Amino acid sequence: MRVKSNKALRRSARLARRAPSSPVVALPAAMSSPRRPWLRVGAANGVAAAVAGILYGSGGAAYGQEAAPAEPAGALQEVVVTATAQGVKKLDASYNIVSASLQDIQMANPGSASDIYKLSPGVWPENSGGQTGVNIDVAGFPNGGGDSPYFTTMLQGSPVYGSPFLSFMDNSSFVRMDDTVERIEIVQGGASAIFGPGQEGATANFILRTGREKREGSLGVTYGNEGLYRVDLFQGGKLAEGWYGSIGGFYRTSEGVRDPQYLSDIGGQLTATLKHDLDNGSVMFWARTLHDKNQWVADFPYVVFGGSNHLYPGFNQLNSTYNSKQLQNFLVPDPACNCFENDDISSGRGADLSFFGSSLNQAFGNGWSISNSFLFDGGYLNTHAMINNGNPQALSDFIAALPACHPTPPVVGPPCLPAPLTPAAVQGTFAAGPAVNPSQSIVTQQVWFVQKKLMSIGDEFRVIKDFGNGDNLTLGVYVNHYTMNDNWSLGSNALITNQPNASAIILTGNAGGNTYHVTSSQGIVNANGGYQILQDGDATQVATYISDSWKIDRWLLDASVRLAHISLSQETSNLSPVQMGTQFDLWDIAVELPNGTYSHGHSNNTMPTFSGGANYEFNDNMSVYGRVNNGHSFDVFDDVRCQVYNGSDSCPSRVPMSSVQNYEGGFKVQNRWTYIDASVYDKEFQGLAYTPTDINRAPIGPTTTYGSTARGLRVVGSVNPFATSDNQPLSAFKITVNGIYEKAHYKDFLGCFVYTDINNNTICGTINGVQLARLPKFQIRVTPSDTQTMSWGTLTEQVSYEHIGEHYQDGTGLNPLGSYYDLAAGIDAKVGESWEFRLLGSNLTNQIGLTEGNARFGGNAVQNSVGFGRSILGREVNLTVKYTY
Repeated sequence: MRVKSNKALRRSARLARRAPSSPVVALPAAMSSPRRPWLRVGAANGVAAAVAGILYGSGGAAYGQEAAPAEPAGALQEVVVTATAQGVKKLDASYNIVSASLQDIQMANPGSASDIYKLSPGVWPENSGGQTGVNIDVAGFPNGGGDSPYFTTMLQGSPVYGSPFLSFMDNSSFVRMDDTVERIEIVQGGASAIFGPGQEGATANFILRTGREKREGSLGVTYGNEGLYRVDLFQGGKLAEGWYGSIGGFYRTSEGVRDPQYLSDIGGQLTATLKHDLDNGSVMFWARTLHDKNQWVADFPYVVFGGSNHLYPGFNQLNSTYNSKQLQNFLVPDPACNCFENDDISSGRGADLSFFGSSLNQAFGNGWSISNSFLFDGGYLNTHAMINNGNPQALSDFIAALPACHPTPPVVGPPCLPAPLTPAAVQGTFAAGPAVNPSQSIVTQQVWFVQKKLMSIGDEFRVIKDFGNGDNLTLGVYVNHYTMNDNWSLGSNALITNQPNASAIILTGNAGGNTYHVTSSQGIVNANGGYQILQDGDATQVATYISDSWKIDRWLLDASVRLAHISLSQETSNLSPVQMGTQFDLWDIAVELPNGTYSHGHSNNTMPTFSGGANYEFNDNMSVYGRVNNGHSFDVFDDVRCQVYNGSDSCPSRVPMSSVQNYEGGFKVQNRWTYIDASVYDKEFQGLAYTPTDINRAPIGPTTTYGSTARGLRVVGSVNPFATSDNQPLSAFKITVNGIYEKAHYKDFLGCFVYTDINNNTICGTINGVQLARLPKFQIRVTPSDTQTMSWGTLTEQVSYEHIGEHYQDGTGLNPLGSYYDLAAGIDAKVGESWEFRLLGSNLTNQIGLTEGNARFGGNAVQNSVGFGRSILGREVNLTVKYTY
């Protein structure tokens, strides 16, 4: 924040140096970002980037929200504001935190907002399906790729939604990255379980740029080889005495690395801030609107031979997609009217959201201060997508497997053939009329249409007392109320060619003088059964906490407790089969649709949380810490959903909520040659609900839980081996590293881990001792970079090597996704005071790297050396030209 008097500024700086745990409201505003990164305030020996690292946010100046300028010791003096009561220097933070400035993020070339999160070692965003809808795993937490229950995204210190995830929604889908972001802070575990929403996994906090004393602005234009055209704007400055404003955003269109024959991404975002200085504090208001549509894809075929994964012949999933103009529109059942509605796949998994937030920081006399963060947002996060089912097969084999309707017509699976229709009488044609070769390779794809209306309003208020002897006490209250209203249409299966930009296949049959429509005219081969529901819910979480920190000589000790309560209710429409067509329309003869009745679910829980840490500061550039904390996850709407479906009453098993015990310790050091932030951890997780069964799924015990154990090592750091050289390029050369090694497995599971493999065999498997699903055991990212000073400006080059170790699709450990590497590179030229040219490329060697496998089947889903999975995107190169004024 900014204060009006020079005296207050000097006092704030003294407080920041004397007691890093002093209230954040006493800290001066962030300084403007210099145009030459090696001259940033806080650089060790004049080379900030050598300490901070371009990609991994381990240093640089203390940019942003209520943070003091970094002192000459560099990155460890940066003040961070996430998961702390009042702001704390990195040197004194007794938990794992990574921060990255706007410049750091841009050079990292993230494919989406969630892709930034891997700057924190152990956070694993599966950023292979598009801009949104990302599964985000966190080291030590047994998520298995199911959305993002252990990761919370915040804007300006407030969570974007009251729950970290819902079905078809993760928090990162609320955010797009642009020049209105000043920096990001990412915290794993520790004190984040106390503050705000109380996330025990990991939290990312996007901190916005505000206007400053000096007017600043920029205009950037980006072109990408995948047909990307993007414009970024930012303008900020002083409006009047004590008033500062900013406005900025982006707009872009892109055909996509995987070109669907229509625009893959189209939309933009606009953000505005208004900040006012108070006598000893500041108040800020901000607003944002986001309107964006993004292609979202699931899995594609790949081939396994020689123990490794390879591209499927004729389908290069690095740059291909099934999506096409022919598959852009499908009529699917709509539970809101029990009729058909058009599902426009080109709308993808986008966002139509509005935000309004504020933050207040105010200091009073006698050590008292307050802070408040508020956020209201709402809108739509809809999903229009096609999702894989089984592996490829010949059309003739698919038709031959169509079952007869006797003795009992099935309501799920492929349509059944009534007498006298037989498979031999069924033929396939394309929409334009030509017959399809019976040997044509085909797949079926689920057509999804999920309409999701969301609202969230939250506030966090803190009262801080600085006793003047190193003791700082914080009392806080967090309240969030959030709602959802959903309309799901799931389960309509389209029959398509197994090729890029596929075509629909229409099946008809003639028998007994009648024409039977086995599929719709758009290729929907089966809408029977399915899952078409209406649901809505609302929830309120209220939490209070107390946090105390003590600065005793070189020690910084803290202890916190939190008590949180949630009240949640939800209702879902019950379903009954409906014949939507005639008796000759076999594909929609028994569609599950709402029958006018509802089932209700609810949850009321109160849970305590604690966290305690100790940090010892050897000197101004080295410290060691230890921390212990617990954490818990409240129920979400899906956890309480009850429903009468397919003639049975289905309600989830009620068990204690999941919880984690976290133990961690770390070491931080920085000098002119190196920066190291290393930590070890032990996470003991309990609370995955299940009912022990035998292979026939017959219960052999009451509903209970199993868990996992994880131990690991995380490292973020950099090496500047020639820091003392008189040769400028040598002195600026550095190597940054971001890595994690983890041993994590399931435990305490009884009975059979029952699953159906791709051959429809029921398997009694085991899960104890199996590596946690989807999480790589080992990840490392290494980035050498250098900067040269020229007569016209500066030139920075970097190369990034990423290695992802072995990981598995599910808890059986029978479907390995393999390991992979990829290479990225970047060149950034700053010409004079105003021009910047940035050339970036990702996956330059076109490596196939699977982040997920076929989630529709358990165990080994690879059949005849062919599986379904989703790889990282293929090669992408983009050029940005930016003018700054």
